[in-house]
Amino acid sequence: MQLSIFSDEINRTDPTRALDLARQWGVHYIEVRSLPQGRFPAPDATALAAFHQQVQDAGLQVSAVSPGFCKCPVDAPSIASILATELPRACDWAQRWGTNLVSLFAFRRGAEKDVPEQVIDRLGQMAEITSRYGCRPVLENEAGCWGGTGTQAAQIIRQVGTDKLKLCWDPGNAARAGAARPFPDEYAQLKDLVAHVHLKNFDPATNSWSLIEKGTVDWPGQLAALKADGYSGHIVVETHLGERDADLTDYHPELAGLEANTRRNLDYLQSLLKA
Repeated sequence: MQLSIFSDEINRTDPTRALDLARQWGVHYIEVRSLPQGRFPAPDATALAAFHQQVQDAGLQVSAVSPGFCKCPVDAPSIASILATELPRACDWAQRWGTNLVSLFAFRRGAEKDVPEQVIDRLGQMAEITSRYGCRPVLENEAGCWGGTGTQAAQIIRQVGTDKLKLCWDPGNAARAGAARPFPDEYAQLKDLVAHVHLKNFDPATNSWSLIEKGTVDWPGQLAALKADGYSGHIVVETHLGERDADLTDYHPELAGLEANTRRNLDYLQSLLKA
């Protein structure tokens, strides 16, 4: 397993500082979601090229990109532009940055009981476009979208076709979507689909994100299972705690709140990996 961190989970306004801290912390990969100019791939070519140069100058590599397609309704007018322009552009820049992994979402959940066929069709179309432009699509389970829990996301992927789409497994998102035990219960049903992993944690008692060591997800067990199952992809720290969501004033006091939260999660994960 290779450890990565979302750059905007270190510092959301200063990519240079985020990349420098990742390098200081001994992390070799960063994942890209947002830059100060907007969510990837919306920033212009100059901003995207400049960021890539910063990544290279820091001696880092990009593990994957997260453009946020598609958290909108499946029939949103913006879908046409995503399919025709934005998704191909995301694939182009991902490859320029040295990765071919692009995460997708399964559209905003509607009132229907079952996943609409249009969602399956659209995801299949997006997976085919992503592959056509040289990248690998992974579906991230996300609360508020179809496929919020791991079990639901796995069902969607199997309907689309496991040869076309794999899973970006996010147990924290699964807990937020209502899964009682993302690990081991859900993981046992989807482990054959996992191609990428995001790490954060969720506390159902307070209905809020938590430090990875304190939430409901059994991360020591999940990481051990991934290792036992031969998972060799990236595990990506996605802290999701705001500046004041954890009292870490005495934990690396030279760091701002978000930076300290992410450093705390990183230190905890590194201790698990060493163990």
